[in-house]
Order: sequence, then structure tokens, then C-alpha cells
Amino acid sequence: MQSHFYKVLAKNLLAATVVGALFLTLQLSSRLTTSETEESAEYPADSTYGNKLISSKNSYECINPYAQPGFIWMETRTTIDNTTWVPFYGGLLDKQFSQLWDTKRVPVDKVVNGTRYFPNSFPPNDLFKNAPTQWFQLLLKYKNAADAASAEEGPGRKAESVKALRELEKKLYWLKNRSLLVVGDSVDGSLVTHLCNSLEAPLEYGSTNASNETSIATCNIKEWKLRITHWQLGCVGHRCRAGETIESIDQKWDRYFIPNSGSVMGQSDPAPDLVIFQLGLWGVNFFGDQQRKYVNGKEIDHSRTLNIRELAVYTRLLRHIISKLRDIYGYHTPILYRTVALKNTEEQDATALTLDSAARYACRELDVEIMDFGWLVRGYYSFYSDDVNIDKGPLSTLWVNMVFWYLFRTQGGVEVRGDLVRTADMDMTTSDAWNMCHDTFMKDLKIRS
Repeated sequence: MQSHFYKVLAKNLLAATVVGALFLTLQLSSRLTTSETEESAEYPADSTYGNKLISSKNSYECINPYAQPGFIWMETRTTIDNTTWVPFYGGLLDKQFSQLWDTKRVPVDKVVNGTRYFPNSFPPNDLFKNAPTQWFQLLLKYKNAADAASAEEGPGRKAESVKALRELEKKLYWLKNRSLLVVGDSVDGSLVTHLCNSLEAPLEYGSTNASNETSIATCNIKEWKLRITHWQLGCVGHRCRAGETIESIDQKWDRYFIPNSGSVMGQSDPAPDLVIFQLGLWGVNFFGDQQRKYVNGKEIDHSRTLNIRELAVYTRLLRHIISKLRDIYGYHTPILYRTVALKNTEEQDATALTLDSAARYACRELDVEIMDFGWLVRGYYSFYSDDVNIDKGPLSTLWVNMVFWYLFRTQGGVEVRGDLVRTADMDMTTSDAWNMCHDTFMKDLKIRS
């Protein structure tokens, strides 16, 4: 009898232990799940991806907003100052912006003739504050404030204009005596022209060949003694038009660009502070034209992907250009490859896409970072002025903001989630400032490409 009692007691104790262990396991799992959910969804205001920001002079985090998923926000289709790339930080798309009803359960969208529309109430402050600095907007504000200060006659209003001017100077002081070199085609030339014209900085043209496919143009933004130069390489060693003189890239380099290389020096180094280059459209034209002649076609087929031999020729040419830039300005000079903007054609521009993939591979091997402007603006053909060139407007503004984000970085500045957590350090060399985040960004490029 006693033996039976102990057996029953042992069974009950075992059952209770199992139930208790199961209950504790479920509780712990629930807490972990809740903790993980709360931690990933609710970042503090002063954090980046859940990590506390350290804004001391010698600390920084390397996050490129233009390499994050996001979208282009523009105030209007014709605006030239209020356009920005908005990264999707902090899970914001998973929270209040994804709701279809407001707090009163009234749909925030409307249906007209069977089509659903969502009102454009952007920008919500907690999303817009994460966007990178609109440097072009600050430059325009500075120019307008300077014009107002010089025109004001009353002491009170003049003092207000001068005060606004001084506040903008605190944000833009790092531009003083800087130099930017853009090496590419007419797309780059148009973007440089839009920037210079908007700031009333006249372009000066150097003498090159008469075909206009090779050119040199420079503007100086006098308020900052900021020098912006564009070298248009044109047909790199190939005949692109009937009757055109064939000049190899080496001949062009020796005849036009090396004699002008000394005019693009930055303040702290015998080289430009930043070089941005690409030679995509001329490559697309050349390979397309060769294929057209081979098949006796009348038009270039932009939907054709390049073959392995063509890609090998292009990457060899790209390596050659990078080598020439480094021969002039040194390996330490920051260089970016700008991805190619697609042509505005009825056919899909598969040629440019294939070419860009090869360029990513080459840049990865040559330790050159990527400026993904071409990728961000793909599909915005209604903002083009012709079949290849981007018109003055939101996309040209985006280009300026991207360029100045990189230029700010060459001066030691660090921006994280829209906050300037590290100001420019005028005592740093350009190469030291660039290298603070270079390895991190190159590692990201190798993962993504």
C-alpha cells in the first residue's frame, strides 16, 4: 500500500515538473520574442541601427545613405532645390506609414472611377529627418542671402541678412578652396553645367579638338573659391562619327588633359579633392555600332547584352583610365565610378546594364568605390532633356547632393541618418579623411556586387 502511494506521488511530481518546465520555456520564449521585436522596431532617436552614436572627434560610423534602400522625394517635377534621397531607416515603412485607415477608421485613400489614390502627405518629420543633407539647397540659400545682404540698405534688415549668411557659412565653410574633377561624357557635362549656372558661375572652356566630342570646361564658385572641372573624353580610341579624326585615349591624355591637370588642384594636396569618372555611353555607342555593322543593321540594338570579349575590352579600357588618373594625381586621391544612366529609348538598355556590371567588377578589383547615381535615376526618362542627358531639375539636384556628400567626406565629415555627427577637419589630409570609411564601403561593394 505504501509502495503504491509513493509511486503515485512520484508520477504527480514528474508531471508537475514537466508542466512547470514547459511553462517557464514558453514564458522565456515569449519574452525573447517581445524583446527582439521591440529592439528591432524601436530605435532610440540618437541611434543608428540600434547602436548608440558616438559623436566625438575621433569616432564615426560608416553608413552611405545612397547605398541604402529608399526613394527619390521631390517637391515638384521642376524644382531645383528641394529634392532628396530618402533611405528606409528604422523600419518606418512597417509602422504608421503603411496604414490604410486613420485613427477614426476612415480610409486615407480614395477611389475614383475604380482607381485607388493615396494622398501625398509626405514628408513626415520622423522619416524626412533621416534624409542626407541637401547641400545644393544650402548653396542656393547662401547665394540668395549674400545677394540680399548686399542689396539691403536699412540697418535692421541688413543685419538679419548678415546673420542668416553667417549661419550658412558655419555649415559650408569646408568648401573653401576645394576642387572637384568630373571625367565622363555629356551627361556629366550637363550636370556640371546645371550646377554652375544655378550658382551663376560662368563656365570657361579649354581648347580641344574641333569635333566637340572631347572638351574641357571649368567653373569657379567665387564665394568659396570652389573649382569644378569637367573632362569629356569622348570616343576613346574609336571613330564615332564620319569624318572624325581618330585619337587614342593616350593621345588625348597627352594633348589635352595633362596640360590642364595642374588647374584642378585642391587646397591641401597637389590633386583634386575628389575625382568622379565613367565612360559608359561612349562604350555603349561603340559596341552597338560595331554590332550594327557586323549584322548589316540600320539601327543600334540597345536590348543586346554585351558578350564576354566586349566586356573584357571595356574593363581593360576602364582600368587604363583609372591608371592614368592615378599616374597624375597619385593612388591616394579619392576616385568614384559613377554608374551609367540608361538611354531614353524604346528598347531596354541592356547593353548599359551589362557594361555597368563589368565596371562594378573592375572597380571592386581596383579598390575604387561606386557612386550609384545611374542606378537611382533609372526609369526617370521624363526628366531627360534628350535621349541621354538629364535636364535641370530634381535629378540634377540629386546629383549635386550626392557629389557634395562625397566631397564632405573627403574633408573628414561624417553624416549618419541625416545627422552631421562629425564636422569637417581642415587639418586632416584628404586621403586620411577618405580612408576612414573606405575599407568599410569597399567591403559592402564586394558583398553587393
